[in-house]
Amino acid sequence: MTTQTPGRCKRRSEARHRWLPAVMLLALSGCQSAPAPPSGCTPATASLHRYRALTRQLLCDTGAEVVHHPLRAGRTMLAGEAAWLCSTGRGIFGKRLGLCLHGLPPPLCPCAEGLDPALIETDLQPAAVQLYPDGLAALIVLEQLIDSAQRCIDILIYTWEDDAVGWNIAQHLAEAAAANRRVRILIDGGANLIFAPTPADGPSRNDSSKQRRQEKPKTAGEVNRVVCWLAHQPGIELLRIRNPFAHFDHRKLVLIDGQYAWAGGRNFTHTAFFLRHDVTFTLQGPLVAEWQRMFECYWREQGGKPAPLPPPTKETPMVANAAGRLVENTPTHHSLRRALYRAIDHARHFVYLENPYLTDNGVIVKLARARRRGVDVRILFTIQSDTPSINHTNKVTAHRLLAAGVRVYLYPGRIHTKAALVDGCWAYLGSGNFDLLSLYRNHELGVIFGPGPFLEELNQRVFQPDFNPDWELHAPLPLTAVDYAYELLAAFFL
Repeated sequence: MTTQTPGRCKRRSEARHRWLPAVMLLALSGCQSAPAPPSGCTPATASLHRYRALTRQLLCDTGAEVVHHPLRAGRTMLAGEAAWLCSTGRGIFGKRLGLCLHGLPPPLCPCAEGLDPALIETDLQPAAVQLYPDGLAALIVLEQLIDSAQRCIDILIYTWEDDAVGWNIAQHLAEAAAANRRVRILIDGGANLIFAPTPADGPSRNDSSKQRRQEKPKTAGEVNRVVCWLAHQPGIELLRIRNPFAHFDHRKLVLIDGQYAWAGGRNFTHTAFFLRHDVTFTLQGPLVAEWQRMFECYWREQGGKPAPLPPPTKETPMVANAAGRLVENTPTHHSLRRALYRAIDHARHFVYLENPYLTDNGVIVKLARARRRGVDVRILFTIQSDTPSINHTNKVTAHRLLAAGVRVYLYPGRIHTKAALVDGCWAYLGSGNFDLLSLYRNHELGVIFGPGPFLEELNQRVFQPDFNPDWELHAPLPLTAVDYAYELLAAFFL
């Protein structure tokens, strides 16, 4: 039996102590996660029930985040708790107690002088923006952009359904890849599994089964049919975005050659283009390069292989009609929420909002406060959305805002618009809703626009037509205990 001398043991102990900080630093700094295919694209997952596949994904993604990025995981958990506490405080003291104590709303104040200097955005960059409120026009321009790509197409999308529109976009991308265009796609891992389409939402490409026409798709393979087909096409790289801690990626973005962006609220579904009222916009200018850099970083973070842009070609001439800056939301970074709150706080003349999910306590309280300052506050949402719980919630929200003097318009159908306009000199368009999920938890993107011709176009083409006198609510809707229960849950969890 051999024994070790005290000197040798001491040297080994010192060596371990020298390596320990490096090992801990490496563990805490995190490492890149392996790329993940969408559920249903392999024989092992194709027959899994979609909810079972979703549960497995969430558990695996959360575990991978904790192992690979422990510091970020800790920040995400703390940020989630802070968001919930902040929303709870605003809901209890600001909305439920504060609004009740406001009394009758004051008259509008037409004599407010000028604009609040704090509302004027700085560090804006020139942009050429085109609006597409019409779904067919938005789809046509998307197809044209894909077909005109010379070098690369990068896509970040939330839902991509197995319907005629989903297959049509997939075919255009497959043809672009066959023509040696680089096509990279990041798709949220949970949206298709959660929001399986009803057959009435749009025809499927392979709709031969009567049973399939009558029931929602149940398995991961069924809901991700078009996505899995696309993932197996030559020249296409497609990755599933991981959803640790049930944080989802709600962004919708298409980048063409690093020069054009297609963005807004529409997903790749028949419903998004033909059954919902929504707004898409295209963008040219320096902001597109910022989005391109963001996509590249996120692509690598999700396990994609680095692929810098090829040498740039001659840029298409741009006639700027706007100036803007990018905003985003992540579980730990909320520049979208801060920008929206700040704009409402500094409004002097009017605040116009369109969104189906107006459930954030902070937004509701700030709208009521703006109205008490004499600001003309108008909102457009619906009680005919795809989500019954939101319909119940919006009835109560409409009641609260009407009591505060806000003008409420109810769109007679499905609405999905995410837009804001303040005092004619500040505007927002993007993917983020005005709820707790979009402003605190999920990944969102958008553009804040400063003064320019585009803001008047936005007002004339989107807001003024939607403030239809026939849609204005003049008296509170009848409410039930169920409505209040759903509103309470939505305010704290949605």
